[in-house]
Amino acid sequence: MTEDKNLDPEKNSESQTVSSEIPQDVPLPDPTLIGLISGLASQVMISFGIFPNPIDGSKNIMLHQGKHLIDTIAMLDEKTKGNQTEEETKLLENVLHELRMIYVAAQNEKQKRDSQ
Repeated sequence: MTEDKNLDPEKNSESQTVSSEIPQDVPLPDPTLIGLISGLASQVMISFGIFPNPIDGSKNIMLHQGKHLIDTIAMLDEKTKGNQTEEETKLLENVLHELRMIYVAAQNEKQKRDSQ
């Protein structure tokens, strides 16, 4: 009986605090190719240490992971050719170009860090 009481937020002020810290399940927008590409590009930026890792704040350079994600975006571009809007085509072209340039810079930065 006591267990049920502890699970009831109205009867346990500690439960109210805990439940307010739990993320809410809110409606999300419809999935889009642009949203998917943007999410993958953000993961690339984390892999190359441009953005901090949201879990621990670190800025490690993980070349293999970043390259895999870039290759995934390129594969999505190839597989969706002919079905993309003009906006999606331009975004994919620009994102892939920028991420590949960042990959080269990340390679150079990793070599510099490793030699120190």
